[in-house]
Amino acid sequence: MIAPLHTLVAALAADTTPQGTAWLPPAASNIAQSVDPMFYAINWICYIFFFGILAALVYFVVKYRVRKGQAFRSDGPLHHLPLETSWAVVPLLIVIVIFYIGFRDFLNISTPPKNAYVVQVTAQKWAWNFKYPNGATSDDLYVPAGRPVQLTMRASDVLHCCYIPDFRVKKDLVPGRYSYLWFQADDVSGQNPHNLFCTEYCGTGHSTMNRKVHVLAQEDFDAWLVEQSQWLDKIPEEELFFRAGPKIYARCQQCHSLDGTKGIGPSWKGLWSRVHGGEGSNEKFGDGSTYASLIGPGKKYATPEDYLRNSILNPGSELVGGYGNAMPSFKGQLNDKAIDAVIGMMQHLDDFDPKTGKYLKEAPAAPKVSMK
Repeated sequence: MIAPLHTLVAALAADTTPQGTAWLPPAASNIAQSVDPMFYAINWICYIFFFGILAALVYFVVKYRVRKGQAFRSDGPLHHLPLETSWAVVPLLIVIVIFYIGFRDFLNISTPPKNAYVVQVTAQKWAWNFKYPNGATSDDLYVPAGRPVQLTMRASDVLHCCYIPDFRVKKDLVPGRYSYLWFQADDVSGQNPHNLFCTEYCGTGHSTMNRKVHVLAQEDFDAWLVEQSQWLDKIPEEELFFRAGPKIYARCQQCHSLDGTKGIGPSWKGLWSRVHGGEGSNEKFGDGSTYASLIGPGKKYATPEDYLRNSILNPGSELVGGYGNAMPSFKGQLNDKAIDAVIGMMQHLDDFDPKTGKYLKEAPAAPKVSMK
């Protein structure tokens, strides 16, 4: 009984197209090949029952209506065993088939293949970080075509959810726990990358956690991996602040402005003056201490750079007055050279456009490498 009905399910889904439909976006993974037929089959079952019940309702209303001169009708059917049996048994069989196929596909979707390429995923307010086996990291997700990919995911603060509509995959990221999600995309995405969303409300910056999934041919993916893992090493130390700084700042701009506008975190405008004992150095932290009392020879932080480095790696240790502990730690995400680039950008902030973060002075052409 199951096999013929499963064939019917596939037939009912024959209108699924790679370009997407009114109900679903384009199908771009192997998971979609099992999800879409079931989705459309259940839709058709709902259509058939809805219009069938509606037609029967209208028919019976007309047939057994009270006519002129009648107080009530008493000639309606009271019992019909074949009909009663049918409306109990047929829906039960349909639900059993749906459960069988759905649970079988659920087990497949929930069990990553042993040969899957593993990407470590960290979600935090309000960003995604994707880390690859060779140590490369990115803000967008890059995967090889024609190969199963497993996302090993965790949340560093609150509940998040990874959802890639074109791949028909979705999984919660729960703090303190790891979760798996896998898929295989066979077609290169080219100029049309797929969307990745966080679909659990996680705070004021929730809507900014939209990213892209780029599917590359295996040789292109291998080249990207090497380039992505080495892009920072290729930049001379003296050029770090204007080549690497803006790219890394793209991960910070959701919370920290460059023009003095208050956000989730304090603006970087005037920060270098505050940590150097200039204007704003007496601004108080939540515990009553100030920049001037914390930074300097013999104090908690001997140099401004020490304070800034600690603020990146341990952001909750000193909280600027009026701001909560919302910033995640960047331990394991930014190495020493990347931190130097960020501090260098803070030091030369007047050389950057406060709205876009672009370097305003003429600089040597930078390598065409993206942090995404």
